[in-house]
Amino acid sequence: MSPGSGEACDLETELHKLLDQYEDKRRTVEQRRRQVKSDDDTYQKAFADLRSGVIRPVFEAVGAILAARGHEFRISEEEYAADPAGKTHEAAIAIQIMPAGLERSPQTDGGFPSLAFVTRHYSKTVCVRASNAAPKLNGTANPRGDYGLAQIDEELVRVELLKLISGIASR
Repeated sequence: MSPGSGEACDLETELHKLLDQYEDKRRTVEQRRRQVKSDDDTYQKAFADLRSGVIRPVFEAVGAILAARGHEFRISEEEYAADPAGKTHEAAIAIQIMPAGLERSPQTDGGFPSLAFVTRHYSKTVCVRASNAAPKLNGTANPRGDYGLAQIDEELVRVELLKLISGIASR
């Protein structure tokens, strides 16, 4: 055996061990990234289903009653998005109520009572926000609470709408 050949074998063996460790870590990180993406997609899909199957139908039913009594309403929805700079825009659904008898002007258009259900992507919850003015869907003003997706049902949506309308009626 020539001088240093044992060292070369040891170097090669050690190098392979280190590269195996590195590749194992890289695989673990990639698996975790895929799992986070899958969890995010599942959460966003579940909120979209909740929005279309539970929240919107209650908003529309209440809106029809309001419209029959001369009030106006508007339902708006936003999808979750992340811009290239990394800023996120949460998914949301909101109803804005324009009570009968109030003058509408460009200055007051955003000042009507509203109720919004907005995702909190980082915690996989939904924030319920109500306001005497239209909420900024990504803002934090007037939160009524954070709920897990499974906690949001027709009853909760009805209760929150009744609170909002009670505030309108008591003006």
